[in-house]
Amino acid sequence: MQVLFENLEALFFALAFGSVVFGLLARLLGVRRTWPFFLLAALWLVLGLLLRLE
Repeated sequence: MQVLFENLEALFFALAFGSVVFGLLARLLGVRRTWPFFLLAALWLVLGLLLRLE
């Protein structure tokens, strides 16, 4: 469990990247409302950056 908490920043960055990729793929497939994926990616990115500053 400690390994998870030590690498929590990397997990948040990976989730942000995955959300962006999923949003882009959904947009390419014709889904019109993909902004929640990008909003989620921004949230993961902010959380990762906040953990890096601490």
